[in-house]
Amino acid sequence: MTDFYDFLEETEDPGQSINPYAGRTSDGVWIEGAISIDFLNKHFGHLETAEEMINATDVEALKLYFVWLRDNGILN
Repeated sequence: MTDFYDFLEETEDPGQSINPYAGRTSDGVWIEGAISIDFLNKHFGHLETAEEMINATDVEALKLYFVWLRDNGILN
């Protein structure tokens, strides 16, 4: 199991963490924002690796987020 609170830094808003893929402009440029750590725990906490999480979603922004976590050494 994964508890995202164990390794994600919270923003000034408790329970939120930085997400470089929080939104997208009409031009297709990704916008940084935040993601709910509780959301991550609820929907992906039963998984252990970034690869499992990437494979468990069809949402492009979440796939990119998990790749970002993996590539930055935050998640295996």
